[in-house]
Amino acid sequence: MSGLLTQASRGLGQLYEISKLFASFENAEHTFNAALGIAATALPLRSAILAETEDGRSRMIVWSAEGQSPEQLQAATEHLGKAYRTLFGAASTAANHSTGEQAVMTALPRPAPTGGIATDKFVVIPLVVAHRPLFGALQVEGTQPLDETDLMFVNAIANQLAVALDRDRVCRQNITRREHAETKGANAERDRRSAESSSERYEALAHENAKLYGEAQQAVRVREQLLAIVSHDLRNPLGTILMTADTLAKKGALPQAVGRIQRAANQMHRLIEDLLDFASINAGRLAIRRQPQDPGSLIQETLASFEGVAQEKELRLTANVEPHLPQVFCDYDRIIQVFANLVGNATKVMSEGGQISLRVEGRGHEVLFVVSDTGPGISEEDVKHLFERYWRSDDSGYKGTGLGLAIASGIVSAHGGRIWAESELGRGATFFFTIPTADVTLLFTAPALEAPPPAQGVKDNGPANGA
Repeated sequence: MSGLLTQASRGLGQLYEISKLFASFENAEHTFNAALGIAATALPLRSAILAETEDGRSRMIVWSAEGQSPEQLQAATEHLGKAYRTLFGAASTAANHSTGEQAVMTALPRPAPTGGIATDKFVVIPLVVAHRPLFGALQVEGTQPLDETDLMFVNAIANQLAVALDRDRVCRQNITRREHAETKGANAERDRRSAESSSERYEALAHENAKLYGEAQQAVRVREQLLAIVSHDLRNPLGTILMTADTLAKKGALPQAVGRIQRAANQMHRLIEDLLDFASINAGRLAIRRQPQDPGSLIQETLASFEGVAQEKELRLTANVEPHLPQVFCDYDRIIQVFANLVGNATKVMSEGGQISLRVEGRGHEVLFVVSDTGPGISEEDVKHLFERYWRSDDSGYKGTGLGLAIASGIVSAHGGRIWAESELGRGATFFFTIPTADVTLLFTAPALEAPPPAQGVKDNGPANGA
């Protein structure tokens, strides 16, 4: 058992180093050889071959351990060639089917042994990412048959390799588009100068400028879509890391190291969820499932969620709920997410002995929720930008993406509510948001609620400078 735990722990270290290589992917051949060099310290590898097809053309990148003869490498290459043709033949017959979320190990027909090479030591893994067709395969050859732990490790490498290769393709395509747009922009400028002598040419120039503006807007949309795709596909390798870390934690292996891995992976998971939520808000596709809810229960769950954090940082966490409040018409989990952003921001900037207060009261057909703190406060200028995406104050006391409050604002707006903030430096900060009540008249007369325009000074970046 101790040998298995030592092997799994060592594999996590190699997987982490390989993940860093793929994150800084620059050249397929260099990165592949470097990654396999690391993998060979944890696996009994004889050879590994990457096969990739792009724009109708295929290529192979071969890695081999020291001492491999040309005959052995030729046998491995022939094996992958046959397996690759089998894979792409199966993929072409299933072209109208959606692609799975991650690569899976595939049992392929094995050719007869060639030159004394044992084919039961070959593993071939398709390279595929979500919603894209098959574009390659990774073959590894062991010096001995690979066990279940080895296969899990190889599968994790293949998943991350597929994401890195796909990301590199998208980046190269974007560069080509940008160069094309720059060429068109230069041509448009030349046309503008030659068209100044006639009104007809001015009209042509105006048309071209409008076209270029449309292309620029499309480029922005492509960027946001790429952000969502990359965030989505990061779930595959992150899931592998979390699963392996959880397994080690249950077996009591290296508790401090495993704990650090779990905390880092959970932070990555929260960042990915923020990016996906933000992409959904931008696209107008944020999932909201509204039902009548008790405002007091929202406050109580928030208190319970942050009780441990408050005790650890010696903060006072209090609540004041007005009696006999009407129910609100909301998505319970999404409103808890708003509270998590606001209260979470407050805990990050508060010093020991500080106080965070939650309050809820009725306002006609709305219920007002309030989160206030006794922290360092926010300047008047920063208050104006709190709810802007990616915005972070220079005085921020903690690291973040600048999306937390923008997401909270999007959630509240999707409910037909409003969100804003009031603060002064040195006097703490107070955040307000409203949610419509589950009033019967409101439900039947307002099928599509529109969020009213924010009041002067509306913000959304939580106590201290937007998370």
